[in-house]
Amino acid sequence: MEPVRSPRNTRVARAVRLHRAGERAQSGLTLLEGPHLLAEAVQAGVEPIEVFGLESDEDSRSLVPADRWISVTQEVLDRLAPTESPRGPIAVVPIPDDGSVTRDSVTIGTTDPGNAGTLIRSAAAFGLDVVKSEVSVDLWSPKVLRAGAGAHYRTTIGRLQHRAGLIATVVEGGMPAEAMDLERDRPWSILVGSEAHGLTAAAIRSADRLVTIPMVGGTESLNAGVAGSILAYELRRWRNAAGAWRASR
Repeated sequence: MEPVRSPRNTRVARAVRLHRAGERAQSGLTLLEGPHLLAEAVQAGVEPIEVFGLESDEDSRSLVPADRWISVTQEVLDRLAPTESPRGPIAVVPIPDDGSVTRDSVTIGTTDPGNAGTLIRSAAAFGLDVVKSEVSVDLWSPKVLRAGAGAHYRTTIGRLQHRAGLIATVVEGGMPAEAMDLERDRPWSILVGSEAHGLTAAAIRSADRLVTIPMVGGTESLNAGVAGSILAYELRRWRNAAGAWRASR
């Protein structure tokens, strides 16, 4: 079958609209870009709706049923992808329902897709779940998925199912990050605020623990993704020493 050559093709145009948050929310679908993300999704049991790729991309084609694969030209692939010179494929996949977060977690309140993806990746690496706050970027947007490098499918993203203790970072006056004093028999969630303003005063007041990451050399603050990742590591290190929380994924 000849590859699709027109960016105005109906199926292509429908997929392009998924770059809009409103379209994703209405349809319950999003876009994955690249062979690694597609492989992670398929391995996790996701069934892509459609996969657009170059005719020569036999490796990616082998990952999905033949009737889900749509061969396209490079021009069409460029239209589908948000990045420059994409290699494809671009897959249309369902957005999972919110999961039940029962483990220690990271609560993401960042509006930057790169930082959000970094935090999801770090949470998955250290055995934590992910909670989306009301002010967060869409965690299932194509840009966040790309930054997460497949970690979305290696952790639970959803809503807290237990009353979690809340950990907030403050520039000074908090307990040292490497020596967190926490209650063992409850889950804990790290609060990560916006890039520009950090955590709100209300969020800090609501926190059960305040933690400070020590810095030298006159550095005023850390990138939200970096700070959250450091705390995710320290929380996992503390949990390993204290013993596993009784609820599991």
